[in-house]
Order: sequence, then C-alpha cells, then structure tokens
Amino acid sequence: MNDPKDLDITRTLSVSDDALWDSSAIDADKQQLCVVLAFHPDTSRIGEVCSLGYTDDPIVFGRHLPQFAHLEGSSARGCDDDFVSRDAFSLRYQGSHWQIVRRAGSSRLRIDGCELRNVAALTAEQLQGGVVLTVAERIVLHLRHRSSKASASTIPELAALRGVSPAMQQLRESTEAAAKSNGDVLLIGPTGTGKERIAGAIHTLSRRSGQPWVAVNMAAMPVDLASANLFGAAKGAYTGADANRQGFFQQANGGTLFLDEVGDTPPVLQPMLLRALQEREIQVVGGKSESVALRVIAAMEQDPDQLRETFRPALRYRLGAYEVHLPCLKERSEDVALLAADFFNDQAGEAGLSWDVQSSVAGVTAWARLFEQFLLYSWPGNIRELQHAVAQISSVSRGELRVPSTIRERLGRPLSQLSAPKPAPKPAAQVDLSEPEPTQIRESVARRLDEVSDEEFMEAWRGAKYEVAAVAKYLGVSRPAVYRRLKSLRECRLAADVPLGELLSALDACRGDLSSTAERLAVSRRGLQTRLRASGVAAANLSGVFEGSDRG
Repeated sequence: MNDPKDLDITRTLSVSDDALWDSSAIDADKQQLCVVLAFHPDTSRIGEVCSLGYTDDPIVFGRHLPQFAHLEGSSARGCDDDFVSRDAFSLRYQGSHWQIVRRAGSSRLRIDGCELRNVAALTAEQLQGGVVLTVAERIVLHLRHRSSKASASTIPELAALRGVSPAMQQLRESTEAAAKSNGDVLLIGPTGTGKERIAGAIHTLSRRSGQPWVAVNMAAMPVDLASANLFGAAKGAYTGADANRQGFFQQANGGTLFLDEVGDTPPVLQPMLLRALQEREIQVVGGKSESVALRVIAAMEQDPDQLRETFRPALRYRLGAYEVHLPCLKERSEDVALLAADFFNDQAGEAGLSWDVQSSVAGVTAWARLFEQFLLYSWPGNIRELQHAVAQISSVSRGELRVPSTIRERLGRPLSQLSAPKPAPKPAAQVDLSEPEPTQIRESVARRLDEVSDEEFMEAWRGAKYEVAAVAKYLGVSRPAVYRRLKSLRECRLAADVPLGELLSALDACRGDLSSTAERLAVSRRGLQTRLRASGVAAANLSGVFEGSDRG
C-alpha cells in the first residue's frame, strides 16, 4: 500500500455540475477574480490587490507573478519572496469553475487550511464566499470573484474606511450618497461594524460639516429623564431645575444629532421622538415649543422588520429617508488582513515600537498561519472583536508571536496545532478523484449574554468600574444586552437608579470626590456625573460645598 503522504489529492466540485451551475454559473464577461495579498513578510504590502480577467489561458502564480499593487496607487510587483517557487501553482478558468494546479516539487500550498498536493476545483459558490490560499507558509492570498474591478476613493474621509471588498466599496458609495443628501439616515448593522464611524463620516462630508455633532445612546437614557435630555427643560420644570437646560436636539441645532441604539428607544418615548422628527419641532419640558433645524442619523443593530412589536414602523420610515446597511466582517473577509495589519501597527506604535514579523523564518511562518486563521474565522463580534484580539496578542508578544489560549480556542483550532503545520488530509479510495478531509477549523458561534454566568458578569462589571461600554467590550456582547442583564441583577444598578438622598449622602461621606463616590455606590463615574447634572447639582461646586460643611 502506498503511503498517504505520497499520494496526490484532487479536490472535486462540492456538488454536481448540474446542481450547481444551473443556478450559479459564472458569467465570464462580467466577472473579475480579485486576489488580495492578505499576508506578506513585508507587512506594508498587506492589502495589495491583483484583478484577473476570465480567460482560457492558465495564470501562473509564483515568486514574480502575478503583480499586486495598493488601490491607492503603488508600483505593481510580484510577491518577490525567495521562499516561494518561481512557478508555484496555476489557475485556469474551465467554464464552470477555476482549476488550481500545484506544480510538482513546488512550494507548499493550502486551500482554506487544507493541504493541496496536486489539483483542485474552485467553484462559483466557494469564490463568492472567498477562498484563502497559503503559499510556502509565508504568503496568504484571498480570492473572490466580483462583478467590477476594485477601486479606491480619492476622498480622504472615505479612503479612511479601510477595505478592498465589494461590500466595503458599496458602503463607501452609500456613505458618500447619504452625505450628499439632506435627509435623515438610518444605519443598520450588527454590533462592532463601525456605525458611529460611518455616521461621523456622513456628517463630515455633508453640508453641515463644521456645525454641532451630538451623539446620544438611546438605550442608556433613563425613561424619567428622557424628555428633558432630548428636548430640554425650562427653569422650574422639576425639582432642582434652577436654570433653563438645553436638550440634545437643541444642542445639535444646525448640525447633526446621532441617535445610537435607536432600536432600544423606550416605547413611551417613541411618539415624542416621531413628532420631533416629523415637525422638526420639540416640546421643551415645562416650556414652549421650539423649532429646530438639524439632521438626524440613527443606528440600530437589529433588522427593524423584526422589531414591529416594540419599534414603531412609522418611526423607522421617518428615520430612514436614506438607509445604509453595514456588512458584517464575515461578508468582507478579504478586509480582515488589512484591518488586522492596521491594528497591529497601531498597537506597536502606542508602545513606541514597530511591528516586525521577520525576526526569524519561524516567526514569519507563525504570523502567516495566524493571518490564515484570521481569514477563516467568522468574527461574530466584527471589527471590534478583531481589534480586541489584536490588542490581546500584541500585549503578550514581545520579540516573537504569542497568542493567548483564549484567542487560539476562539479561532477554533486546538492549542497544539496553531503553531504546528496542519497534517495533510487522508486521501479517499479513488486517488485521482478524491476529496480531502474537510478543514478542522470550526466556525465560532456568536456569544450570547445568557451564556455568561452571574459570577462572570459581576467580575466583569466590577473590573470595568461599572461602565456598560467596557463590560460589553470585555464580554464581546452588545451594550443593550448588558443593560437588559443589569435589570435582572439586584446587586447591579446604574447611577440613574440611585435615590437622590443616598447619592448626596455618599457625596458627603466622600467629601465631594466623584471617583470615591462612584466606587462607594458601585456605579460608573461617568454615569454619576450625568446624574448629578440631570439633578441640577454642579460637580464643579462640590468641593466648596463640602469644605463649607466642614467649617460649620
């Protein structure tokens, strides 16, 4: 019997030709095969692109071909890595699929983490989702077919929205179109996709640029203070209101008001918000109606069609004169490497260092494998999860790559396999037409907060000094989910929930020190400041108040 490691392995179509191509055949006249340089020992080259037309001639991949360049403009060149064979493998369009052929004796090649020894067929279904190739354990490529050539924006604010994927190109175009319009905008996308950043870009590029920008988290707004917070309050409107107070709508007058987590707006507040949006007129608490001229950009995680019982359709349509849908990171996997490289550079820069992956040959191999894993992971927490993973890796990597066990487990590979080469899959009975064993990388399921124990939640709550955003970031969940969990735990509360008498007594005991008071009450310092402001207590005057009480 032949040794399995000496056998050639051929990947065949995952479904029959008839079943696949009746509905998904590639239109060669309209498609480009976009190849992204997802990892290179020269990390400045990560994100370079090569667009290939659909021709009958084989396309050679090797040390000097094909040639890649950044979309922003740079001289095109091959991967130019001495460890890559001059003729490593070739791609050839076969009418119903792309055939990939590895040359005998050439550089090692993996497809989506599986070792390839001879020939494979890449289907339309695979190329629509993206295929990851790892060459010579040093170069990582991402392949996807697309209907148009990748291009960069010449507008700095849009160019800063990094990514070469079709989804990101569409998002840049939608952002520019929304900025040119004057209507309200509704951003819809999962947590961690950068909704506030897109909102900021729309404001900066709009005719209201230079005017006020006010951001509000609707999920965090106490219901009893919501009207005053949004629409302002007249002097004497409630106890402690010793002066007229502007609401967020008034503060944003002439500019842009960003309503984050608008899908979690309390039902009792929705009619007031709807009227303000329709009439551009607000009712000041305890005062007169006022007209406002502003643009509203709202953001929500959930599909509004699934929130009809809790979120008024009329409010959705009034907010969404222009809707922009943000893609999850899984839909733009070729952008993962470019984003990760930016984050690694940022982390190194903050430490006064430069990001260096070439300290040794083994170091380059480990980094290439990490980026391969990055591209194969589903990133349920999207860009925020990727950024945090990079931060954790950077914090423990000094001189050589180290990946915390939690990250390795999340990427879905046993600890012993992340730094060791993956063994070639066993061949099937018929060698020439066999299909390699599926990759062992498993997709991670997005974490739900109900999977987090009370003990783990409380530990995160105390460790984050009672800041909701920090807890959500640490646990990898959304902020609305944290707010919902807080309501179920007696030992947890927000500053807005602390009775005013208890709050003032704690301030007295801590001699007006906000940090000590927040710690004593087990609430966030920021929330405490907001509560004091809403209650008419000026934080700046606290020290004088308590000094006076000492003298008495």
